[in-house]
Order: sequence, then C-alpha cells, then structure tokens
Amino acid sequence: MQKALLIKAAVTTGLIAVLAVPLGMVDQLVGERAARQRAVVNEIASSSAGDQQIVGPILVLPYVEEYRERYWVDESTESGVKRVSRTRLVKHEARTLFMPRSAELRFQGGTSVKRRGLFKALVYDLDGAIEGRFLVPVAPRVGRHQEGSRIVWGRPYLSLGLSDTRGILRAPLLEWDGSRHGFEQGTGLGKGLPNGIHAMLPPWIAEQEQTAPNAETRVIPFKLKLGFRGTESVSFVPIAESTRISLASSWPHPSFQGRFLPDADSQRIDATGFSALWEVSGLATTAPASIRADVASAKACASGCAEWLGVRFIEPVNVYSMADRAIKYGILFIALTFAAFVLFELLESLRIHPAQYLLVGMALAIFFLLLLSLSEHIPFATAYLVATAACVGLLGFYVSHVLGGVRRGIGFAALVAALFAVLYALLVSEDVALLMGSIMLFALLALTMTLTRNLDWYGLETRRG
Repeated sequence: MQKALLIKAAVTTGLIAVLAVPLGMVDQLVGERAARQRAVVNEIASSSAGDQQIVGPILVLPYVEEYRERYWVDESTESGVKRVSRTRLVKHEARTLFMPRSAELRFQGGTSVKRRGLFKALVYDLDGAIEGRFLVPVAPRVGRHQEGSRIVWGRPYLSLGLSDTRGILRAPLLEWDGSRHGFEQGTGLGKGLPNGIHAMLPPWIAEQEQTAPNAETRVIPFKLKLGFRGTESVSFVPIAESTRISLASSWPHPSFQGRFLPDADSQRIDATGFSALWEVSGLATTAPASIRADVASAKACASGCAEWLGVRFIEPVNVYSMADRAIKYGILFIALTFAAFVLFELLESLRIHPAQYLLVGMALAIFFLLLLSLSEHIPFATAYLVATAACVGLLGFYVSHVLGGVRRGIGFAALVAALFAVLYALLVSEDVALLMGSIMLFALLALTMTLTRNLDWYGLETRRG
C-alpha cells in the first residue's frame, strides 16, 4: 500500500481524535444542563411538595401496663445497715398496631408544569378516598412484662403516613364507624413512620386485669377523604389483608414502578390520560410485619416501606438524555463522513486538504450543540429537524466547492442527511438501537466494498502522479 495512503489514513485518524475534544465539551455541557434540571425539580419540590408515598391507614391502640415490682434497698439503722424490701409501681407505655382487613384506595387528578426559566418540573394533584374496614378484637392481646399485670388502654387513633404533608390540599375527613373526625399533624408512631397525619378516635376498650381471650371481634368500617399534591411520582404501600388501588390521571405518559404492577386487563393509556388498578393480597407482602417491627424498635421505616407500588409521571422525551445518547454516536458519524471523503478522493482522483476535513468535522460537532440548545426551547423532533437542515445545508454548500461540483455536493449532503435520519431512528427506537446500528454499519461496509471492488489500490500513486 502506498505511503501517501498511509499518511492520509494517519492524518484522518488524528483529526477524528482532535474532534473528540469539542464533542466531549458538548457532552459535558449536556451533563451540566441535566444536573440543573434535576436541581430545579428539587427546588420546586422543596417549595411545594416532593414525591409522595402513602402508608396506611393504621389503627393504633396505645396502652400502659401497670404492675407492682419488688426490690431491695439498704437502709442505715442504729444497729447498722439493714436490707429492706420495698415495692414500686412500674408503668410501661406501648402500643399495638392493627392493619385493615380490607382497603380500597381510589384517586384521580391532573398534572401541571412549574418552571424556573428554561427548566421545569411536573406537579400532580390527586383527590379521592381510602375506604375499608378493620377487624379488631374486643379485648386485644398484648405482650406483658409480668403475668397478671393491669392493662390501661389509652385513646386510640388512626394514622396515615404521607411523605410530605405540605402537599395536603384540604382538611382530610375521617368517617369512622358512623362518626366524623378531623386529623392532626404527625402519625404518632415516632421514628418508625414520622411523616403523616392522625385522627383521634373514641375509646371502646375497657381496662384489663387479666389477658382476655380474643373470642369476640368488632368490625369497624372507615372512609378517609384525602386530596394531596406532589412532584413527579406517587406511591402506595399495601398493608391490608386485601388491598385494591385504582389510580387515574390526565397525564398520558405514566411509568408504573415498584414491587407490584397494575392488572394488565384494567390498564388504560391513551392521549387523554391513564387509569390503572392494583390488587394485592396480604400474603404477597411483608410490609405489615416490617412496619410493626420498625415502629417497635423506633427505626425509620425501611424494608416495609420498600414494598411499594406506584406511578412516575414522566416526560415522553427527555431532551438531555436524548442529546446525551446522540453525542455517543458523534465520533462514529465523523468517522463515517471522513470515510466518505476518502472514497471521493479515491474514486474521483481528488485532493482534499486536512483543513477541509477539520472544518467538515467541526460542522458535525456543532450540530450536537445546536440540537441541545434548540431542544430546550422547542420540541425535540423539531429541534432535530432544524439542526439537521442547518448542518446538511452548510455541508452541501461547502462540499460542492471542495469537490468541484454541485452534483457532488448534493450527493454528499444527501449521504449526511441519511446518516442523521438513521441517528434519529436510533434515538427514538431504543429497544432495537443495536440491531439498527449493526444493519447500518453492515450496509455501509457493503456499499464501500461495492464501490471499490474494481479499484486498483497499487495504481493509486500512478493515477495521482
């Protein structure tokens, strides 16, 4: 192979390496803009309400265990120190938690966009109710520190965990066994589930001197009306023996997440919004036991609250992730364009200066900067079309002079336009991106081999001379 061809290949490879620098700078800029977008979402959430997670409702029965405890003390007497027996009243405060026998959560609402300059966050409003019933023993069993101790029951309350109570839109209302009750701040469950609200309930359990058998139970129906606001996502922790959750919104781009997915037959997603239904059995989750353990040990809800289901309200096109994915193909596009230049030199016996290679490569690098800046103001598809038209038009004009003919310039511009069309298809078809990329590279290799099948590589130097 001729020395001139080797030098051309080395220079072209060096130019591709040089052009990786501006591509890297654009990629860094995409990362900075994406980080600013995330910061704006956090700012809006901190001034309004963040991601919301609902846990409950949980029936809390506080009690005090009282018993007499004997202890010994040393007392000074005239004859010396004497060990004396004393008794004292010991009180242990505790609480027992009851999860609903059945619970149905129904919420629906819409979304809105809050902006900070060019950046935005998606905020949702949901309104609905939680309805179900508790099955509570008339004389609940509790763990005792001493046999025969006296149990003094406190006033029961109903707790509902809510991640950010600033998002509550109006005063929640509880209908409990035919009576109505308002809510107060806090769950009353300490560090185990600190964020939320609770409603005080009328007492119905008398004092117990002995542990009474759980022979009798009481069915208590309830209905909790609740409206709340949040940012970007909402989730629920199913804790009832039978949980049914229905959620509907006008947002047409949901992303269902968590440990449980909605029933496929009930799921609907179209241009007017979405609706989904979850049905979870208590046998499918360890959340109730984990929450009881976390509350008892005063630990933050961890494993129990991790068994959630929910929806993330996502943007259909994230301009920063799309721009980042496009830049990943930047070096490949520059290499393919330079390869086309080399083919023109070989097939048409032209000489193209390295400076002209560099200018064409810079035009391709600036395409990605144009794409990023335009997509922050207009839809991504439109921004891609405008940036492509500008880049292809510029390259067609320039290359028609470099290659010495308008026809050649138009042909080269058409080739670049086809590459940009393939890139867009790769961006919007993430699931088959590898397949499409493999087919494109194979097709380009086949085209190159076809065009150069009759080329006399050893005669290139003679032709140039």
